[in-house]
Amino acid sequence: MIFKSSFIVLLMLLGLCSTVAPAQDTAALARELVTVKGGYAEKKREFEELRIRAYIPILLKAVGKGPAWKPGHPNWAETERRIAEDWRKLYVDYLARTGRGAGYGWMDEALAREYVRAFSADELTALLKFYRSPAGGALVALEREFLGFYPREILRSLVRVMFGTETLTESEQQLMRSPENRERRDFIVIFETENVLREESLRIGSAYVRANSPLVQQGAITTGAGAIDALRRKLDAATLTELHVFLKSESGRKERAWMGAALPTATPAPVEPAQAAKDEAAFYQGLAQLSARWRELASKK
Repeated sequence: MIFKSSFIVLLMLLGLCSTVAPAQDTAALARELVTVKGGYAEKKREFEELRIRAYIPILLKAVGKGPAWKPGHPNWAETERRIAEDWRKLYVDYLARTGRGAGYGWMDEALAREYVRAFSADELTALLKFYRSPAGGALVALEREFLGFYPREILRSLVRVMFGTETLTESEQQLMRSPENRERRDFIVIFETENVLREESLRIGSAYVRANSPLVQQGAITTGAGAIDALRRKLDAATLTELHVFLKSESGRKERAWMGAALPTATPAPVEPAQAAKDEAAFYQGLAQLSARWRELASKK
């Protein structure tokens, strides 16, 4: 009887180990994947900066009245400076309240946790195999360069579509309609950054931008054409083919579709999604409360 009880306990312990170990393995795979891909603190910083800089024109337009309220207005520059200053202070406070540092050092662990929630160990292993390959390494290296210029082009295009304060030159308009620009569009889809930025621009611009989203992407490709072409020249045809094969694979398609939502919203482990949503709502309520100060600046004689 004692032997039988001990045997049952042993089976239970073995069963417990078999359920815990895969979860631990999956977490380790996720952390390794984030590391192999170069980490995400810098990407998160770029995406949040884009969001701040994209919302400022929206707030500027909201607080001023009349056709004269545009960049040439005497109160425009001071109002813009104050909005940026107030936003950043409110945002740092928001990060501190939710246990996050403004340096985004927490981002890699947070995103690894999101990978565990969304992917199995087999899927993470497949992703790791690709990103460790020569083609995956080339993609990671070029992604860093792409991140260095494309967020700026997306922002310019987003503001142009929403407010029309800047227009493309005649030559740029011709370039936007050219077959070469379609080739550039087909090229930049290899970067997850492009997908995330496109999704973020839809969130920022709401229904109007959603209806005109091709113009946002096409405008960014046009003004960033030279830098995009420089990246294209760094990839040979065989490597580019490998990258497209990966993007069409089951794991590649799943990761790309998932990343657009996961990266902007990833939060530290202690914060649950519902609480994160409440904290973000409180942040935007804070912005609304500050708008009276900005409106006063805009209307100041």
